Amino acid sequence: MMPMMQTIDDMTDSNDVYPDAAVAPGYLANHAARLFNRQVDTALRPYGLTMALISPLLLLSWKGPLLQRDLVRWSAVKQPAMAALLDKLEAMDFVTRTTSTTDRRAASVRLTEAGHDAARIGGDALIAANQRGLAGFSDSEATGLVTLLQRFIANYEAADGTIHHA
Repeated sequence: MMPMMQTIDDMTDSNDVYPDAAVAPGYLANHAARLFNRQVDTALRPYGLTMALISPLLLLSWKGPLLQRDLVRWSAVKQPAMAALLDKLEAMDFVTRTTSTTDRRAASVRLTEAGHDAARIGGDALIAANQRGLAGFSDSEATGLVTLLQRFIANYEAADGTIHHA
């Protein structure tokens, strides 16, 4: 049996969430993201992976070898955090880093065979979690949701002057 959707009136007596926040788009998007991340992390745990670790793996699988600074530019992760992620991925034998032949300060990052496998596992986990979240949606509802979320994100990026390409 599907759980019933709560209305704002149903939540008024609840101490869990302030009623106005319960219907605020930012709160709902954040809550959905936490649930999504938890489900993906649960699916990845048996493979020693996390959402944070699969992000650069997927980016490398889509774009091929990249300079470390380009990984930072194409993700929402800052340089120190990316360096730590790449250290861990390199220790797990998912990526290799080599000094660029054109710029000795730059490192080129590429997936290993095990890294390609991990990216596939990560992609499968993301697809499965999205399918669970969109259960019961028509194709047009799913497309509409994506369009609205893209606009929602673009408004925040415009407000703070950032653009994330992920």
